[in-house]
Amino acid sequence: MKWIPPVPVGLTALSHPVRRFWFALCLGATLSARGQSPAIAPLSGSVLDPSGAAIPNAKLHFHSQANPGTDREASTDGTGHFTIGVLPGTYDLSVDAEGFQPYARPGVAVTAERNPALSVTLAIATVAQEVNVSGGDAGLSTDSDSNRTALVFKSDQMDTFSDDPDVMQQQLLALGGADPSNPPQLFVDGFSNGTLPPKESIREIRINQNPLSAFYDQFGQGRIEILTKPGANQLHGDVRDNYSNAGLNSLNPYASGSQPSFSFHSVDANVNGPLGKRSSFYLSGRYRTTNDASIVDATTLASDNVTPLKVSEGVANPSGSQSYSLRLDHQFGATDTFIGRYSFTQNSKTDAGVGQLVLPAEGYNSNVDTQSLQLSDTHLFGSKVIFDSGFQYIRTHSKQDAVSTAPSLVVQGAFSGGGSPTQALHDNQDRLEFQEYFSISHEKHYIRTGARYRLTRDANLATAGYNGQFIFPSLTAYQITEQGLALGHNDATVRATCVTGTDGTATCGGATQLAISAGTESASLLTGDVGVYAEDEWKVTPNFTLDYGLRVETQSGIPLHADVGPRLGFAWSLAPNQKTKTPAVVVRGGVGIFYQRFASGNILQSLRQNGTSQQVFYLVNPSSDTYNPNASAAPSTAGLSAASSTVYRINPNLHSPAQNQGMVSAEHSFGKYGNVAATFYLRRTNHQFESLNVNAPLPGTYDPSNPSSGTRPFGGTQNIYEFSSDGVSNGHTFNINANINLSKRLSVWSAFNAAHQETDTSSAGSFVSDSYRVKADAGRAGGYSPRQFYGGFDANPGLGFNMNLFIAARSSSNFNITTGQDNNGDGQYNDRPAFATDLTRPSVVKTAFGNFDTAPIAGQTIIPINYGRAPGMLYMELYLGKSFRFGPRPEAPAPALGSAPAAKADLPPQRYRLQFAAEIDNPLNLVNPGPPVGVLTSPNFGRPNSINNSFSNSSTNRTVYFRTDFSF
Repeated sequence: MKWIPPVPVGLTALSHPVRRFWFALCLGATLSARGQSPAIAPLSGSVLDPSGAAIPNAKLHFHSQANPGTDREASTDGTGHFTIGVLPGTYDLSVDAEGFQPYARPGVAVTAERNPALSVTLAIATVAQEVNVSGGDAGLSTDSDSNRTALVFKSDQMDTFSDDPDVMQQQLLALGGADPSNPPQLFVDGFSNGTLPPKESIREIRINQNPLSAFYDQFGQGRIEILTKPGANQLHGDVRDNYSNAGLNSLNPYASGSQPSFSFHSVDANVNGPLGKRSSFYLSGRYRTTNDASIVDATTLASDNVTPLKVSEGVANPSGSQSYSLRLDHQFGATDTFIGRYSFTQNSKTDAGVGQLVLPAEGYNSNVDTQSLQLSDTHLFGSKVIFDSGFQYIRTHSKQDAVSTAPSLVVQGAFSGGGSPTQALHDNQDRLEFQEYFSISHEKHYIRTGARYRLTRDANLATAGYNGQFIFPSLTAYQITEQGLALGHNDATVRATCVTGTDGTATCGGATQLAISAGTESASLLTGDVGVYAEDEWKVTPNFTLDYGLRVETQSGIPLHADVGPRLGFAWSLAPNQKTKTPAVVVRGGVGIFYQRFASGNILQSLRQNGTSQQVFYLVNPSSDTYNPNASAAPSTAGLSAASSTVYRINPNLHSPAQNQGMVSAEHSFGKYGNVAATFYLRRTNHQFESLNVNAPLPGTYDPSNPSSGTRPFGGTQNIYEFSSDGVSNGHTFNINANINLSKRLSVWSAFNAAHQETDTSSAGSFVSDSYRVKADAGRAGGYSPRQFYGGFDANPGLGFNMNLFIAARSSSNFNITTGQDNNGDGQYNDRPAFATDLTRPSVVKTAFGNFDTAPIAGQTIIPINYGRAPGMLYMELYLGKSFRFGPRPEAPAPALGSAPAAKADLPPQRYRLQFAAEIDNPLNLVNPGPPVGVLTSPNFGRPNSINNSFSNSSTNRTVYFRTDFSF
């Protein structure tokens, strides 16, 4: 498959003269009907704290007493810089920023000529900075990006999250994953496909900001935006050491044998400051090593091939990582800001892929190097027009090699052993992203439009399945086979040997399936997607705002790819407070259509496994005389015809999933004491991705005891696996967010979700259980807790102490129950049993979840998908810190005109800070079980075999980290 990408819209970002000429034409057409306007004078400057560091997001208001209609407002960017265009005249300037005292300067003269840059220094407020995890100011606004359903973390609130970057990412994904049909997305400085930067370099985290915007390709509830820090106006730096060792941690309770000692050590450092008058830099680095362990809890056979052997142990899989990043900010004149950021990350892991039912022999070693370059430019045309251009390039090189090349063994529900089924994977991936965004403020309208183009090139070498994979339906079947092979029996004798269990079920020997891959190992892909949007935020009245827009997307590699997504939203403020003029309640709502992209990896798989380049053979009941599961080398494919190999293809009617999303919310502010927001989301997604076998035996024609039986639509015995989009999901979520300032030094935040989600598919790589009836899998979403609570507090009791708490509570989720057999001949072991109607049948299995028949017959009802109930969880993370200040104190700024001299408490802090802190994950040492084993033939059925490590590592149940931090 070849595809020629369209010319990237973002290439114009590399040519300022061409871009500005094009924009001048557009601007002239926009303003020509208004006649000649008075000359606008540019004015720029910076807002700084007492130490000279930049203050981002400070609000500036220029008020003219002579002509109030010429009032203007501006906000500082990430470098503390602002640029605004105003009419010549005299203005009273007021500046507000969270955590600082209000600032006032009367009589700021602005001339038509070039004006000198303003420099404003704000004094620190007398109380600790208040927590604001809902974004915005203390009051309520109908602006589209001021929704209080958002979660915003910044400053010291970063200590709410773990110092372990892997755990921190899990926490963020959980906060953004309230909708199971909309996987969370991570954006770094506005670019997609980013990796989480070090916590010390993050300025702000936003989740669910303006969820219905046409700017977003997916519903914003799962959008996690990471904004990194710019350099300060004076030299600053920080060195942080984090460590943990086994002496203070508790062991994983699911390993009864010996466990390797867990240890964690990371060193983080950054230095930032000015580069001349118009530039700044931020340089950071991290080095981390982790001696982790994966817990294996499986059942195999002892050396006599007869006695079941319980394996419960920890397997060391150490990992290491290092990352470095450099951010440069430069101001080109008064109207142009450029940001460049380069980062390099390397991650390595030994004996990965091991744990739970997977034995150490299936491990592999991996190494991943990622380099990214981000370039962005913001240009202002006058006081109301902004042009943003962006470019990102990500280069990822990954190498994965298996510990063993022996054939893989899968004994359903008992263990997985032999060599890793993934074998070697050497991948080189290039991702390019171009952005052009344009916005204009015109009277009551704020108009935004633009485009994003992404190009992906993927070239890899993969030998997955080249070592062969044997599947046994149960431990008993494997036990019979191993005994027979040890005694030298032939395949016929092995298969004729059967054992009747205590429940009356007869199990015979032999593997039921062997999969072998052969052919070309390398494949490559070039694909892309583009999205164009336009929207208008219309201030219809002072208390009513209407947002309407349209987004059009397309991607290559799939047949149907014209995706049109209209968006409509509103915000209505009700019953203003007559004293403060702030609204008591803001009601927001809207609807929109959002699309999900088809992953490039799926396209690459259809190119690779097309039956010609690479062949995959599925042999039913393979003969042990020809294919020995205990062989040290891969099974031979000699004599197997390429015409019988399994093919992956894309359905000619494949369509991107379309999520129809509606929402309504009510937000109330308690002024300086916080705010609360309640939201109801309603969603329906059509064309959800799934995989199915379009050449599976027709219903009622396949007999599991006769693998050659069954009538197939295309004849023969070939499996034709197809990516399709016939799935449908429906769901709703009720959400409550609260941010309450209990006192000047204590603030709490919370987010509660109560949801219901039903779907008949899982993902593009997930096979349906009945290829002729997708609706057979309609039911509750698996692995998803319908009720979730997240919350915490930020406390600053004084004397340099601070405390943060993160808490997560989830209700029980659901897990799927399967037979461990391929009952319909489609090559997949995901068939579900039926509710037993005759308890005397040998295929009936009695469990705590009910009595199930693993060989359903006519008239029996197949159990619903995800019928089992998995345990819930309660997790906490506690952070305690103590800071010491010493060294010279920066000179206090002169008080503003008419202001009293600064009090002692308002003076700038001393230059150096030394902090000692401790972080405790799961301080109560609660055991949160993972999902139970769902294979009925497993000796571990219905029992969890791991801890729920959603917010922790797999080695320990409680982990204590210590931090030493020096900054200046």
